[in-house]
Amino acid sequence: MKLTSIVFFTLIFVLSFAIESAVHAQNFTVTGTVINAETGLAVEFANIGVEGTYLGTASDVNGNFEIILSQVLIEKQVSVSAVGYKTKTNSVGSLKGKQGLIIQLQPMNYGISEVNVEAQSKVGYGIIRAASNLIKDNYLTQPYSYKCYLQTLASDKESNVQDEAIFIISDKEGYGERSFAGAFQNINYRIQENNPHIQTRLLKEGLVTIDNLLSQDIVRNPGNILSVQAINEFDVQVLGREVLDNDSVWVISYNCKNPTVQNTGDPELMEYEGKIWIATNNYQVLKNSFTAIRNGVFRHGNSFYNAQKSTEKFTYSVETTYKSYKGKYVLSTINYIEKQAGNKNKSTYLKVIEVGPQDDNITQRQYFNNEAKDPDFWNVYQRPE
Repeated sequence: MKLTSIVFFTLIFVLSFAIESAVHAQNFTVTGTVINAETGLAVEFANIGVEGTYLGTASDVNGNFEIILSQVLIEKQVSVSAVGYKTKTNSVGSLKGKQGLIIQLQPMNYGISEVNVEAQSKVGYGIIRAASNLIKDNYLTQPYSYKCYLQTLASDKESNVQDEAIFIISDKEGYGERSFAGAFQNINYRIQENNPHIQTRLLKEGLVTIDNLLSQDIVRNPGNILSVQAINEFDVQVLGREVLDNDSVWVISYNCKNPTVQNTGDPELMEYEGKIWIATNNYQVLKNSFTAIRNGVFRHGNSFYNAQKSTEKFTYSVETTYKSYKGKYVLSTINYIEKQAGNKNKSTYLKVIEVGPQDDNITQRQYFNNEAKDPDFWNVYQRPE
C-alpha cells in the first residue's frame, strides 16, 4: 500500500472518531437525590425539568432521579420543584458532568386547602410522567403475538345480537415505540375462528373494528394521558391509593381541557375524562378507564377522521387493563361500550388469552370478516370470563 493511501485512511479514521466523539459529547447524564433541606429526608415525586422545553423527569420514592441533558441546552435553566418547597434552579451548564448530586429544597408554608390542591396536581403529573418514561422498562419491547377472544354485543329496541371471534394480533416492535405511524405499520391481525350471528352479506356487515379497539391500548399508542408532550393539556388529581389485583396503586383522575387527536387519539371529541391506575413500585400502568362524548359516528372506528360532520352525538367509555408476562407487562383486556341515540348500544370485549412469539405469517390487517363458522370449535370452546 502506498504511503499516501495509508495517510488517507488514517485521516479518515481519526476524523470519524472525532465526529463520533463530538456527537456523544452533545448529551450527558445527570443523577442526584432531592432532599428536604431541614430534615434531610427524601423528597419524592419532585419535578426536574428544563424550563421552556418538554424535557423532564421526576424523583422516585427515595428522592433519586436521572435526567439526560444536551449541550444545545447549555444556556437554559433546570428547575427542581415539589409541593410545599421553594423551587430551585440551576443552569444546564453547571450540571454538566455531575453525578450523585444532592439537591436541597427549602420547605415553605401554604394554607391547608392550597397544599391539598397543589399536591394532588403536581404529584399526579410527576407519577404520570414517570410511568410514561418507564414504558420501555416495564413493558414487552420485542416482537410478539396475542391470541385474543373477541365478543361483540349490539342491542336496540327490537333485538339483541352477539358475535364472537378468535383473533391473532402480531406486533413487530412491541411497546418500545409509541408513535401513530409505528402503531399502525407494525401491528397486523387476522381472524382465526369466527362465530357471527348471521352470515355476512353486505360489506358494512363484515367490517371489523379491531383498529378502534387497539387504539385504546394507551401504553402502546400515543395521543392520550401518557403522552408527555400533551400532559399539560390535562387537569390531573391524585385520588389516593388502593390495592388492585394485589398491587398497590395510585388512582389518578384526569380531564382533557381541549380534546384533539394529538392528546386523545380521536379527532371528533367534545369531552374526555378518565382515571388511571399506576403501580407504586415501578410505575406500571395497570388499568385505565375513560368516558368520551363524540361529535358524529363513523363506522370504521373513532380513530378515523369523519369527513362529513354530524350533529349526532354519542358517548363511549373504555376500560383497558394490563397483566404481567415473564417479568414484563402486556395488554390484558379492553372493554368498549358505545351508547347512541334511540337506545342503540354496542359493547365490544377483547381479552388476551395467550401471548407468544411473533407470527410471521400475519402481514396484513383483516378489515373484512367473511370467515366461515366452525360449529365443532365453538361447541366445545371454553369462553374466558
